[in-house]
Amino acid sequence: MPAIGSCVTVPCNFTLEKQYEEYLKPECLPIWRKGDKDGPELPDLTEESTGGMSVAFRGNLTAYDCTTTFYNVDNGSYYFRLECPNKLKWNFKDEPLTIQFKGDLPAPLLTHPKEQVVEGTLVELGCSAPSPCHPHPTIVTWTPTLGLSTQLQRDNEVTSTLTFTASHRYHGNNVSCTAIYFKQSQGKNVTISRSYQLSISFSPRNTSVSGSPCHPAREGGCLNLTCTSHANPPVSEFTWYRIYGEHILQMGNGSALSIQLFNTNNWFFCEVWNGIGTEKSNVYKIDIQSKWIQN
Repeated sequence: MPAIGSCVTVPCNFTLEKQYEEYLKPECLPIWRKGDKDGPELPDLTEESTGGMSVAFRGNLTAYDCTTTFYNVDNGSYYFRLECPNKLKWNFKDEPLTIQFKGDLPAPLLTHPKEQVVEGTLVELGCSAPSPCHPHPTIVTWTPTLGLSTQLQRDNEVTSTLTFTASHRYHGNNVSCTAIYFKQSQGKNVTISRSYQLSISFSPRNTSVSGSPCHPAREGGCLNLTCTSHANPPVSEFTWYRIYGEHILQMGNGSALSIQLFNTNNWFFCEVWNGIGTEKSNVYKIDIQSKWIQN
């Protein structure tokens, strides 16, 4: 329920004793009173009031539908009266409508996948918020706009769905859904947001090798190699290779490796794996006859 001074549409229906049903005509008038069955009658307006409390009837009496929008509404009890140009005049005194407001407008409810999302699959995020005022429905927006969003108004709630393809670029980013409420008593919009941090599994990317040779870099000296990669989940296996002429020789495992330099064939690369996929790094080269370089 929104804050005091807002607009709220209340679904409503009623029943009549059988002997009165024939008197229910389109000419019948719906009346709402505040406090008790003899309380003040609320003005019936078809357009939004900028003053005190008022109502706009939206139902169909001949279908036993008394749905009504209340403007600038306050806490309290409200009584419905049916007044027809015949013998049907009835106060529904035993079934009052009680409106009780919360202090603040609610934050939207954001739903997200329960299972881990893998890159390349479709992701759906849902966001719902109360939309009690039909003339001024709540609007839900997404930030950033990663894909296609749709919005559905149903009863007194609005639901928006954001659909996009999972990408490693989105991993760790926050996605926010914002509910935009119209606050009638203030004549302006009130925005409230809720965020979700995306977690997307993806195979290794940007895998590279860096090296730190012993000084000076000479044959028989040592070289410390480090392999790094961006992946989710993190890389669990590192494999090192040395290019020896037309052959590729496996050297060892682990994110760091210390090896001995030869006079030639000082070309190295690593391959990583994280349970989703693999990737090879760049080739790291070192010239021991002059200043070491990395390509």
